[in-house]
Amino acid sequence: MHFKVTANDINHGMGMVVRALSSRPTKPVYDGVFLETVEDGVQLTCTNGEMTIKSMVPATVQEDGCALMPAKLLHELLRKLEGDIDIQSNAQTLTGTIRGGESKTDMVCMNAVDFPEISEVNSDFVTTMPQSKFASAISRITFALSTDETRRILTGCLMEVYREEVRFVCLDGFRLAMQKVYVSHPIKAEAESQSAIIPGNIVNEISRMVGDGQEDIVITCSATHMMANLGKTSVYSPLIAGEYINYKQILPATWTTAVKVNRQQLIGAIERAALIAREGNNLLKLHVDDKVMTIYANTERGNAVEKVEVAFDGAPLDIAFNARYLLDVIRNIDTPEMAMRYNTNVSPCVVCPVTGNQYTYLVLPVRTID
Repeated sequence: MHFKVTANDINHGMGMVVRALSSRPTKPVYDGVFLETVEDGVQLTCTNGEMTIKSMVPATVQEDGCALMPAKLLHELLRKLEGDIDIQSNAQTLTGTIRGGESKTDMVCMNAVDFPEISEVNSDFVTTMPQSKFASAISRITFALSTDETRRILTGCLMEVYREEVRFVCLDGFRLAMQKVYVSHPIKAEAESQSAIIPGNIVNEISRMVGDGQEDIVITCSATHMMANLGKTSVYSPLIAGEYINYKQILPATWTTAVKVNRQQLIGAIERAALIAREGNNLLKLHVDDKVMTIYANTERGNAVEKVEVAFDGAPLDIAFNARYLLDVIRNIDTPEMAMRYNTNVSPCVVCPVTGNQYTYLVLPVRTID
């Protein structure tokens, strides 16, 4: 194999694929990057046995072939080179040579035939949306991913594809977070929606890889696997098998108390009260009545009282929350005003937009004994 490439192009591609590397690879080949000449240049591939990332790099190919080089070492070397780079490998001696300017480095390669074959994903359904919208939606919900491997289904992000929207849902047993992206696409005629559960670490990684422009991400799902295409880069992963919790049954359809509040004023009040709350049991108590929400924190180290003006509808209510859980939700809202809807002091609080339904959050209260 022999090709020439610019430092910018190869470094961009390497920066994408090394995200698939594990800090503790279970096989030697999972520590390598598979380089293969293709029609338009060179394809780079890294895998950890679960997530696989491929990236196409434009290059001038002088001799077709493939090689399996140590990924982290190659990546570090390429980042220190500029201009045109010449990469050559010898399949017989299992060596690679990297030249750039006056620099020449020889590396010991692994046997390329040991690298696993990555199968393409057969399409059961496909969704396409701007990368920026995907990244924004994912970044605002993954705080609610569960880390409990005994409930593996909740360590994943539910993606529901409807004809006019895509819903992303995370749920950890204490909080629910849902964001919608409004895009139109066909689904099976007999189905209201189609869904997949993407591993949380994978969906997080993809959201960090996407751009902030209007380029599309195309997500293709089969019954067992998914592929996210970001132009010249593709991410492959198995899906989490099983039935996700029916989150629609958890969301209250009605409420007895509702407030409309300025997000910035509320978050400031909660953050100040949380400074006292964290010195104890991290508990915040809220009293909601006509025009005012009062927030209390009481610990051995002190107490705090914050008042926030609200537009109020319904019955007065006293309710308590874990301060961190409440802050996680409010910090991930991007509308100037928000609505909070309650039924009782032991039933979930729904946080949503004043108008529309782009996002929905749910927080479980804490039972208290007065």
